Amino acid sequence: MAPSRRRARSSEPAADLLTSLPPPLLDSILTRLGLRDAVRTSALSRAWRRRWVDLPCVLLRYPGNISNFSIHSLDKHSVRRVDDWLIALCNRGVRSIDLQAPGLAIHSSVFLCTSLVCLELHLCSIPPLPVEFTGFPVLKQLKLMVVKFPPNGEIQLEAIINASPLLDTLTLSYVDTRSEALPGWVIGGGQSPEPNYRFQ
Repeated sequence: MAPSRRRARSSEPAADLLTSLPPPLLDSILTRLGLRDAVRTSALSRAWRRRWVDLPCVLLRYPGNISNFSIHSLDKHSVRRVDDWLIALCNRGVRSIDLQAPGLAIHSSVFLCTSLVCLELHLCSIPPLPVEFTGFPVLKQLKLMVVKFPPNGEIQLEAIINASPLLDTLTLSYVDTRSEALPGWVIGGGQSPEPNYRFQ
């Protein structure tokens, strides 16, 4: 009986020690590797399978442009990566950002992505415009849904729209400008003969 018990124990899968490491430690290890070696860690265990994808260094080390960037769900580990991703996108020629970040205050670098053609922000807090903001020269579509601006955000929203000369589609749904009294808005963005502006 004793030998069979020993055999049963030995056939049990060994505990995956890697999964017991805290996520910040896993990330710290990965950031010390080259990109190729970081990708290879996917074979180590489930905890490592796609962890390299979340690292900001992936965007920073990628040599080419990134046309589209989209996030529709964030786990607790990815939430702290969003600022790094947005900063990394600034110089990557990104043309489309679609970000759904419930309750998250996003980084102001999103307003420095001057190659944007489409910007969609959902369920997040909008930061104040950075002093370096010069506008969105090629932005055609702006969609803001269930977002919160800083106090007197209507001024900032007007500044964004007026600094987007090619804007032809504007969707505002449940936008909180944190202002008690809204002045009369003058929306001057867009050179399209028939701009598509929707408010809710």
